[in-house]
Amino acid sequence: MSTGADAPAIPAGVVTENAAMKSAPFWRREPYAVFFPLGILLSWAGVGRWIEFVLSGRSEDYVAVYIFHSMTQIEGFLLSFALGFLFTMIPRRSGTWPPSVIEMAIGIAAPLATAVAAANGQWALSQAGWMAACVLLVQFVVRRFASAAARRRPPASFVWIPVALLLGLAGSVMTGVGGALGASWMWLHNLGQQFVLQGVFIALVLGVGGLALPLMTRGVAPPDASLSPRDLRGIFGHVLAAVLVVASFFVQLNVSVRAGCALRAAVIAAVLVLGAELWRLPTRAGLNRRVIWLAAWCLPAGFAFASIYPQYYQAGIHISFISGFAMLTLGVSTHVILGHGDRSDLLNGQPWQVAAILGLMIAATVCRVATTVDMVHRNAWMVTAAMFFLAATGVWTVLLVPVLRTRAKGSAGTGLP
Repeated sequence: MSTGADAPAIPAGVVTENAAMKSAPFWRREPYAVFFPLGILLSWAGVGRWIEFVLSGRSEDYVAVYIFHSMTQIEGFLLSFALGFLFTMIPRRSGTWPPSVIEMAIGIAAPLATAVAAANGQWALSQAGWMAACVLLVQFVVRRFASAAARRRPPASFVWIPVALLLGLAGSVMTGVGGALGASWMWLHNLGQQFVLQGVFIALVLGVGGLALPLMTRGVAPPDASLSPRDLRGIFGHVLAAVLVVASFFVQLNVSVRAGCALRAAVIAAVLVLGAELWRLPTRAGLNRRVIWLAAWCLPAGFAFASIYPQYYQAGIHISFISGFAMLTLGVSTHVILGHGDRSDLLNGQPWQVAAILGLMIAATVCRVATTVDMVHRNAWMVTAAMFFLAATGVWTVLLVPVLRTRAKGSAGTGLP
């Protein structure tokens, strides 16, 4: 297999497009072109709120700003990118039809509604959009892979996708019910909050990562799952790992932060190493592939840090969130856009923009970690971290929006997955 600069984004034969896909309008055939920019806009709202809060000096609004930031980043920014990736990848992987107009409309409205409701302090209402998105994704995945028209089946790691969506639904209900029932039920609220803020996207990364990480970094596509004894053992292993991830939140809240984070870090690392073979270095050319590989490692690393230094729990969580989730999101979306945009020169090269995004995201992580270590200058570190993050997403926009525009204009051709 070629590893040079001329290597295609995806090996031949990995995906297929049926007639419904080829005849669909661009915005439905390649929905990432809608959802990725939407996610960037929502990230600016979520991070920009911290800057506005610090500069305004209204310390009494801290809790409201924190909740808005968390919900907009998770249920807006990350959700939009997840919708864009899954809406693009699953029809091609299964050889089925693209998202419908209604599915696209709900997908666009859900993260926007969540962000608007959260901005106005309507926390319960904001979860309606999140739950609608979870239901949308459940039916989207199940209908396509269960269809008689499906030409392929998902790999074993896709067991994590329904787990992620069930955690999202259960977490929202638990958070609301626990909060409504009073102080004696706050444990249920706190557990549900952990499911939503961490569990959903841990499960999505482990599920999609089993396919995307080896494919994007080494050009190796995992086989479809079957009912063979080997594949059944693999599916059982993923189910067991999912149970342990869920258990880690119970352990964290009822036993110790150290033990809960240690269990979570160990399970994530095991799934990525054994399932996605993350221990292998990227073999295909391109700086962005190395960014994706590094970001995947940062996910368990942050939880490991929190287990070693539980007094700096928030620092560890933000290592996982900024250098893990967020940087992985930017890296994977860069790969998708450049692959679909037929820009193998950038995908397999060393563009300065990718290097800048990497450096700025690391700087944002360092500054966000510093807010928990240097409390005296917390606000200054917070603003600096936010500005580095905004700069990274700004560079992403400068690099990729022109590619999206060109792709939209020439959308008569077929795209890469």
